[in-house]
Amino acid sequence: MMNEVTMNRAAFVAGAGALACALAGCSGGLGGAGGAKKATTADAACVDDNANVTVYAAINLDGADLVRLLKHQNYEWQGESVGYGAADDAGLFAFTFSKISDDVDELANSAIPLSESEYEELEPGGGDDSVAILLSVGGYTTGNRALTGAIGDAAIVQEKCTIDDSVYWLVKALDGSRYVISAYDTEDDGDSAHDIYIYSESFIHTGYLSGGDQIDIDELWSRLTNAS
Repeated sequence: MMNEVTMNRAAFVAGAGALACALAGCSGGLGGAGGAKKATTADAACVDDNANVTVYAAINLDGADLVRLLKHQNYEWQGESVGYGAADDAGLFAFTFSKISDDVDELANSAIPLSESEYEELEPGGGDDSVAILLSVGGYTTGNRALTGAIGDAAIVQEKCTIDDSVYWLVKALDGSRYVISAYDTEDDGDSAHDIYIYSESFIHTGYLSGGDQIDIDELWSRLTNAS
């Protein structure tokens, strides 16, 4: 049986692999910071109706506030270099990668979960670091409903597209930074968590999702919409 680190890493890399595959055609400008208000843990958009921490929280709160919110929502640290987990398999896991590769297995082996102290130091959404986030949310019967319910604030959604069984949204944080988020639109009885993958502009530009091709978020979104 895989341990928690392996399972979280596998789930994360599966999402990255699906996106990379879409860009490669195997399935049918950077945003600037503005003078917007700063998010706080008191924002209603930080928690959904099922007590999950939301995408809004993940991309707008700094690490210290995000960890404070996770603990308030009864997420617990699951062990060194694993992530925060809660009931119904909900959780928030952050990863960086040591290697650029278009091979999913090689990418999986290079995934490095952040330590507990590194979560505290995160900038909103991972900031300028090559960090991507896996947000698992409970209480939804499809991936699309999970995105809709756990987005936190529908106003942050810029565009949407669907490729086969995967849903992709382009979203904007309060500081103007943009992210591509995705989920598999599979259906279940709502007893299992649905995974939402959150990719920052900086993470996209590293080329981790495109086999070393250092595209920006606009090019990534263009390729996704062309493949949809």
